[in-house]
Amino acid sequence: MNLESKPTAWYSCMLTPRTEVPSELPSEHKLPSEELPSAEEILRHLAPKWLAGTHSTNKLSSEMVETACDLAALQREDLRELGFSMVEAAKVLTWAQVIRRPECPVEPLQPSLVRLSSDVPISPWPETTKCPQMKTAKSTPSMSPWAESKAEELRLDEIEGQVDFWVSCFASGSMTCTPSLSTSDALPQEDVRENILEAFFDCTPERIREVFISMDTDSDGHVTVEELRMGLERCGISGFDNETLAKVFQHVTGTGRKLHLQAFETILCRLRLASLLMRPWRAKSLSVMDFDCSRVSDFEVTSDNMCQFFFGHRLCTSERHSAASPKCALLTAAFMGAKDLVRWVHMASFDIHLLFALTVKYTLHPLSVEDVIEQCQTKIDRLGGHYFLTIELLTLVDAGDTSKGLHPVRVRGQHVAAFCSGPPQLDTLITVAQADRKFSEEWPGGAPEVEVPGSWVPRMQQRLRAARSRLRERRADALLYALVDLCADELVAVTRAFFARLTWLEEDLRIRGNRSLLDLGEVSLAQLQLAIVARRLRSLQRVVRRASEYQDLHTTGSADYWRDCTEHLEEAYEDTLQMKERCDALKSAHEAVIERGQAEELQMQHDEQAAQAKKMNHMLFFLTVGSTIFTPVTFMSSVYGMNFESSDGVPTIPFLLEEYGYTYFWYGVLIYFMLAISFVVFVYQRFNQSTKRTKRERYLPCCGCCNI
Repeated sequence: MNLESKPTAWYSCMLTPRTEVPSELPSEHKLPSEELPSAEEILRHLAPKWLAGTHSTNKLSSEMVETACDLAALQREDLRELGFSMVEAAKVLTWAQVIRRPECPVEPLQPSLVRLSSDVPISPWPETTKCPQMKTAKSTPSMSPWAESKAEELRLDEIEGQVDFWVSCFASGSMTCTPSLSTSDALPQEDVRENILEAFFDCTPERIREVFISMDTDSDGHVTVEELRMGLERCGISGFDNETLAKVFQHVTGTGRKLHLQAFETILCRLRLASLLMRPWRAKSLSVMDFDCSRVSDFEVTSDNMCQFFFGHRLCTSERHSAASPKCALLTAAFMGAKDLVRWVHMASFDIHLLFALTVKYTLHPLSVEDVIEQCQTKIDRLGGHYFLTIELLTLVDAGDTSKGLHPVRVRGQHVAAFCSGPPQLDTLITVAQADRKFSEEWPGGAPEVEVPGSWVPRMQQRLRAARSRLRERRADALLYALVDLCADELVAVTRAFFARLTWLEEDLRIRGNRSLLDLGEVSLAQLQLAIVARRLRSLQRVVRRASEYQDLHTTGSADYWRDCTEHLEEAYEDTLQMKERCDALKSAHEAVIERGQAEELQMQHDEQAAQAKKMNHMLFFLTVGSTIFTPVTFMSSVYGMNFESSDGVPTIPFLLEEYGYTYFWYGVLIYFMLAISFVVFVYQRFNQSTKRTKRERYLPCCGCCNI
């Protein structure tokens, strides 16, 4: 195999890091000499400049560094003495950490389950169990234990990906592997964990090992066909006919004719997946992103590629099989940065059957799956080999309008759950986003009917697709931190929206006074809503603080980032408490403005009444004056209007028979009017002068001392 022409194949040959490296491999587990690459072959990829030196080969020969195992046993001081530069020494040490394996006992033992929350194939250096009942037959002299373990791993990986075989085995008989769930998304109401999860979908290594030991009646580390039937029935898989069961047993065991622990795990998980995937699937948004430091690929899981996703592995078969040769594996491990791809699986729309399929594929713990179904409060736990996180998220409905405070804050609730594979893989993150079913009851004022997806999903996808993405350089623990950080940003955005709204209401109250649009009902409702926001901020703050205490969750130096997120949440929490106090102050200010407005309104009414009374007095005054002036004229008119006559028919009223009597009458009236009006004007002026003098004297100081 030409490693220089196929650099991408090095990813498939990367070996899982281990904690200790033996100074010398036991003789029973040393690889055959024809399978071990020489130290020069390894250094040709790691330190070509050093190897090109004139005395490099002589130094290796003099120090007896011949094979790859000899090179892996060297320490930093040894490499420095040989003349390696700092960069070359770092590359060699990193490569040595990659191929390290624990000390093996004298007799090879059966590998235990190491795939926790990950669909990456089993590590080429599998962990071993010290249980004497799990011993297998000794390996043949022609194959080393490492090569035998690797070959068995690759064979099981290939069998696990045979979708047609497992589906045909499930469909050939009347088997029952899953509970009778409806095709709808209706959730089970009672005892989800005991009646469904633990009974049918518990594929954790502890449970599989427990079932395997219980059905291994002779304690020889292998089970027969009848023991396999008993174990499957205990796990809720029944109805197998003898022919189908024998077919599965023969296909998985191969030539061994006996079933070991890892093979039993393969049968159990694949039959459960087959039972789940044979149901009709609707279009659901299950997105997958695989990435490393140099590339990213994403795809949607649909009904066409669903079986391939759930039954297959992350790396293609050709890439995994390229590591079948131990010599090739050691050589390709020399490629720096050749780590397993990190996978992010996101379920944007909740589906109970899809969640069960993910539970089986990634061996999720029943307790964590139950918390997802029942939408537990914000928390973080480590269950088995993975970390489990839930967040009660708040999302703004109208982010653009609420940021300026022009409209009341509208919020939707969302429940986010995350499964992160633990060390040493840290290669998988599963997120499940669903609407908060109890949010309408808990949120004061009720929740809006609009469904708003969280903005953290596209933002995380954008970060992963960036040209120079720092997030792609890290593992799943950094992806988990990015999820928490983005959710914290959305909670902080809700806090800022409330701040902007309260600021706008205060400014409107200050400018417009009692004509303000401020509503005490809205302020009281906002105060109750801020209490919910403060509680969720506090819960997320506790989660972040606890996550910062997990030392094995900070493989890329993310502890400082977790602490920084804690500080942001603490600041937002304090702002929320301050805004609750601002609501009280705003209500008090509004009441004061209303009281002042009412007092001003009463004063205006009093002034208006006084003005009306004054106007009425003036009207009465002028009416009285007019009546007084016109009374004599009216009297004279009424007198001269009488028709008194003498016995001769002559009017007895004077001036009636005068030639100019009518003219004299009007002259008298005009003279009377002139005198009366002059008198009234004179009296009115004297009255006004006396009134002004009285007002002026009222405001003058009583004595000269008052001016001091």
